Amino acid sequence: MKNIRLFTNIASHYRKSLWGKLLECTEVDIEFYFGSNEALGIKLINFEEMPFSKFSYRFNRLKNIWLSKYLVVWQLGVVKSCLFGSFDKAIFLGEAYCLSNWVAATICRLRNIEVVFWGHGFYGNEGRFKMFFRKTFYRLADKHLLYERRAKQLMIEEGFKSEDLYVVFNSLDYDKQKKLREKYQGVKKRKVFLELAEPELPVLIFIGRLTPEKKLDLLIKVANKINKGTVKLNVIIIGDGPKRAKLEELGEEGIEKKWIHFLGACYDEEKIAQYLSAADLCVSPGNIGLTAIHSLAYGTPVCTHGDMNNQAPEAGAIEEGYNGFFFRRGSVEDLKQKIESWVSKDIDRHSLQGQCYEVVDQYYNPDYQLSVFERLITGKKPRI
Repeated sequence: MKNIRLFTNIASHYRKSLWGKLLECTEVDIEFYFGSNEALGIKLINFEEMPFSKFSYRFNRLKNIWLSKYLVVWQLGVVKSCLFGSFDKAIFLGEAYCLSNWVAATICRLRNIEVVFWGHGFYGNEGRFKMFFRKTFYRLADKHLLYERRAKQLMIEEGFKSEDLYVVFNSLDYDKQKKLREKYQGVKKRKVFLELAEPELPVLIFIGRLTPEKKLDLLIKVANKINKGTVKLNVIIIGDGPKRAKLEELGEEGIEKKWIHFLGACYDEEKIAQYLSAADLCVSPGNIGLTAIHSLAYGTPVCTHGDMNNQAPEAGAIEEGYNGFFFRRGSVEDLKQKIESWVSKDIDRHSLQGQCYEVVDQYYNPDYQLSVFERLITGKKPRI
């Protein structure tokens, strides 16, 4: 059995299912090291719940020391952990802004401990200096776990070996979501969207943190333009964050209240399942992230911008015209035309839901991720 130490910034709640499976895996004895930062507003894993409570000895809390506001961090305790103790592999967050990982990875290499970076890899928008900086950092690792195939191709183009690059994708609580999607697959809008005056109209939905990167002002502006024409639709926004007040203000100015509703933060997965299953289209005008996987898991197609150099890796789950579509980044008019065209189609809802489930069932789930970890740990080459 291989001894693994996994170092990451925080114990994000969305990792719960994967971490649980790693703890139960017979191929690996894994310890987790993580910091905390409540100011980030991200829900964390509750380690008092099962299966985590019976593995309390495998969790090690670090102190995150931010050297600039949420841009550069030093994790107190990582270097010490890598200097001492016997273990076979170290998995680090593959982000260069975590300065302690530079030192810790170097120490592991000197101790002949295999180093793995788990992260985005290259984005495709790096200038000369940023490319040099990231490439230097990535060279500290023996192998990489990457979120998408595109990042793997970009790294191959920069001289990294294909057999050292494992595409692990990303996931949410797949097992729970799969049960809930079966329960709410045929749910009627009028039974879900009680806050809407006309729930039978097309419903656009967003779920996630309300941050500047999500560009949700574009969604509200587009909905306003559409509703001034012959097509009418609703907008539901689930989430909280620094942009909520501004977005609500914009919503009040632009759309009649009966067509828009801000639900706020919601961690009740059953309620989320009902909303996403009943919606017609999930729209994230900025970076899509795990919002795409959350929506597709409940059979709802996804729209986001198609500039992959400035996109989150989960955009790779969208297949144009099959389980969603892309629009020209930043273009209100293109987004408007694409949404109007999509909601005006005569779509077989049942078939569309199956097309959305497909990529999640195949790749974006913790069982597939676990199979990637097992290949990495046992030294087998990546499948894709």
